[in-house]
Amino acid sequence: MKCETFVREHLPAIRALIAKELTERGLTQQEAAGRIYLTQPAIAFYKKQLRGKKTKELLEVPGVREKIDGLAGKIASKPLSKEDLEKEYCQICALLPLK
Repeated sequence: MKCETFVREHLPAIRALIAKELTERGLTQQEAAGRIYLTQPAIAFYKKQLRGKKTKELLEVPGVREKIDGLAGKIASKPLSKEDLEKEYCQICALLPLK
């Protein structure tokens, strides 16, 4: 159940923050989408805050901002495999107080 809660409640916000960081680092929406295994329209939705609306709540959790910034830096410098990206998401999940 913890993973289901994470995917439903927190993953969209994490993706929104990563998408924002990647585009601020100079990647196009298409490039950012490819690096986090999403579509360009999904990145546009995240940037317009139509998805991932719990970013403020997420950033209040100690350590999450640093982990997301570090992950965005890794992704910007070189693409991660889906498996490695999933492991990174799991590390962020471990920081969260999930129900």
